[in-house]
Amino acid sequence: MKKSINFLLFGVIFIICSSCVKLNPEDNSNNVSINGNGLVLIGNEGNFQYGNSSLSSYNKNSGETSSNIYQNINQSLLGDVLHSISHIDHQLFLVINNSGKIVVINDETFEYLFQIDNLLSPRKIIKVNNSKYYITDLYSNSIYVYNAYQNTTSEISVNGWCEDMLMQNGKVYVCNVANNQIYVIDSNHDNILDSISVGQSPVSIKEDIKGDLWVLSQGSVSNNEDPSISIIETQTLQIIKNFNLESNLSYPSSMNLFNNEVFFINKHVYKISSIEDTVQEIIWENTGNTFYNLSIDPYNKDLYVTDAKDYVQNGSLLIIDSIGNLKNEVITGIIPKSIVF
Repeated sequence: MKKSINFLLFGVIFIICSSCVKLNPEDNSNNVSINGNGLVLIGNEGNFQYGNSSLSSYNKNSGETSSNIYQNINQSLLGDVLHSISHIDHQLFLVINNSGKIVVINDETFEYLFQIDNLLSPRKIIKVNNSKYYITDLYSNSIYVYNAYQNTTSEISVNGWCEDMLMQNGKVYVCNVANNQIYVIDSNHDNILDSISVGQSPVSIKEDIKGDLWVLSQGSVSNNEDPSISIIETQTLQIIKNFNLESNLSYPSSMNLFNNEVFFINKHVYKISSIEDTVQEIIWENTGNTFYNLSIDPYNKDLYVTDAKDYVQNGSLLIIDSIGNLKNEVITGIIPKSIVF
């Protein structure tokens, strides 16, 4: 009798937990969040070579947080350094950098589905078509081309570390951090068409409402190279605007656009009020934080800023409105990085 009660209790708990972790924007009827109950997923890098990367969550409506979600559901560890997460076709692609793999999980139950192995040091993944994905890498001198139907990989040869990517009109634009370039790749034939020189160490690329591409480059403190933003017109592949950011003896780590506004981390949290402008305004000052990544809630335009603190203890997630008012701060895992709404 006791075993029957325990089994029934486990079933009820499983159903409740499954309903609480759905990540499906199409099921959302009130346009509040990606799943209708306010769940936000946070990917925590964990410490290098400790294998303690993790997933945690924050519910915007209830204020509840959960930790070690993947470990608890799948009864296994993710691996070493969760560098990025891509949400593609109701699946979450967890890029585990130092383990050389990408773990793919269901976006509703967080259950393990499959993984992409034999990668050297993957950074980002994007979908190119129904069967093809591009994966950038830190050390491989290549962009991996993953065939999902055949579960095989081929390579596009490049020179040096590649990071962020963006696809537009059949072309994939790739940040080559090592050579200060944006590669332009023909996604049909997997060959490099062109390259565009930008500022030193481009790490983030985003598309604005006009279709132009914004590239955030970190610069170099040691070489007295200021961080910068370059804007590329994709019809001509020309830089139509380039401007320096304030030199804060820091390396900008993240940039996102929302409608006509631009937000980025350059030690502090900055805002550019119009894509036609270059005026940078601090809307949240760094007073001893280690701001690491910035995402924008697509439903209410709040900013979600991760704070890695000392890279050893648990970090935190700051929720700030678009004019710089703090709404909440919650505890995360170690070195919070990725944010999925």
